[in-house]
Amino acid sequence: MKRILYLIIGLLAAVSEAEAQQTGKVTRTFFPDPDIEIGTPAFQKKHGFTGYSEMMDYLHGMITEHPDMMSLEIVGRTQKGRDIPMVRISRPGQADKLRVLYLGSVHGNEHGGTEGLLYFMDRMTRNDTLSRLLDKIDFYIMPMVNIDGSEVNKRATDNNTDLNRNQTLLTIPEAQTMQRVASTVRPHVFIDFHEYKPLRASYEDIAGKLVTNPNDFMFLWSSHPNVAPSLTKVLQKHFIPEARGMAEREGLTNHTYFTTKSDKGDVIFNIGGASPRSSSNSMALRGAVSMLMEVRGIGLGRTSYKRRVNTVCMLAEQFARTAFDHAGEVARAVDEAGTDNRDLAVAFRSKRQENYPVEMIDILGCRKITLDVDARIAPECEVTLSRPRPSAYYLSKDEVRAVETLRRFGVEMETLAEPRVAEVETYTVTRANESYEPVGGVLPLAVATDLTRRRMTIPAGSVRIPMDQPLGNLVGTLLEPESPNGFVNYRVIDAEKGKDLTIYRETK
Repeated sequence: MKRILYLIIGLLAAVSEAEAQQTGKVTRTFFPDPDIEIGTPAFQKKHGFTGYSEMMDYLHGMITEHPDMMSLEIVGRTQKGRDIPMVRISRPGQADKLRVLYLGSVHGNEHGGTEGLLYFMDRMTRNDTLSRLLDKIDFYIMPMVNIDGSEVNKRATDNNTDLNRNQTLLTIPEAQTMQRVASTVRPHVFIDFHEYKPLRASYEDIAGKLVTNPNDFMFLWSSHPNVAPSLTKVLQKHFIPEARGMAEREGLTNHTYFTTKSDKGDVIFNIGGASPRSSSNSMALRGAVSMLMEVRGIGLGRTSYKRRVNTVCMLAEQFARTAFDHAGEVARAVDEAGTDNRDLAVAFRSKRQENYPVEMIDILGCRKITLDVDARIAPECEVTLSRPRPSAYYLSKDEVRAVETLRRFGVEMETLAEPRVAEVETYTVTRANESYEPVGGVLPLAVATDLTRRRMTIPAGSVRIPMDQPLGNLVGTLLEPESPNGFVNYRVIDAEKGKDLTIYRETK
């Protein structure tokens, strides 16, 4: 049976990658294009997507036509030296306006985000109902972040780094630009538009037939337990249900984001996500109402492209309306996040659930079916290790890379001009296991530590990082040694079994 199915997949792939992902019958039945006109660059030609120079020409044209509401700033450069643009859409309004930051093409082969945001900007200039949102909101839009990858239709950046796995390391200029923009803009709302590949071999392993993901888009919000509860509450109370309402009106299917992973030979569905190495989590830990939106698209080429681009635009508009309608509540949630002083979650695990129902499309039968799968549900994670929040962390002056990375995040810190006596807790590494699987070119190191309380002299040149700052939750997530994707786990700070770390917790 499997041999026949693989033969079918091979035959479909021989026709075209897009046809393998989504047959013509499936397209007509489930994903027809809307009857609308979109004037962005890709729709002015029959093939391909919007290139960098086409995008820049289009942006300059809009800004020339609407200088009263649009401006462009170069916020960074890619590895190949291309300028990374950010468009600001604003006009005079109330003094305490919300700041909304939208990103597209963080992955270079996910072009729908770029096109959808260009369409959103165009509609903002032509639709009075949308332009009224500027009374309460300033928009900051980076339509193409990974320009080098986008130009060659490649997911990674020019040096083959996955930009959305580099948000704790910040080793590449594109990641540094994203965090520098976040430090400058200080967004209340952050949305990163991605695309996902609808057909995976792992789906067929479970279904026993050729199936594809049926969702026009999927929500990926931060499930990291150090994200302030006020942010999650406003997401789940307003942003997600109101986007679902829009989807129902527009005939768009949606779900919480899921992907698959092999676990000792078994296929596990991961529902949601909590890793701080990705944008939705790092921005939420910074204190923004944050989501990553996965729109159906990778491998489809121009199939259903108008539908996909319109989906991005409709989501951008809906999130803007939600922010506008609940502006006071959003602002209070962000303010509350900046003073969050809960204990720090250091280690956690997702809830396991058997027979989790996932809807799919049977490609050959052209009908929807439901699979019961084994799942890990990140939004229902369990904290397995927590620690009281220290008043500050100290880092040795030798931890140059860690200090520089924190500076790139915009973290407030103080370099000691002279030695300081302090009550601290020191970490002794009791276990250190290196992973066999690299992540972003790094073999992560899983450690366990013992804490010892002592009075010690902190040498001059050391760096003190206070925790009563808006980025305190991010700092704790990066510096606690057992934290997944933190500085010890990602080898920014060296650790060795039996030795003390050069991180100290200042006790209250």
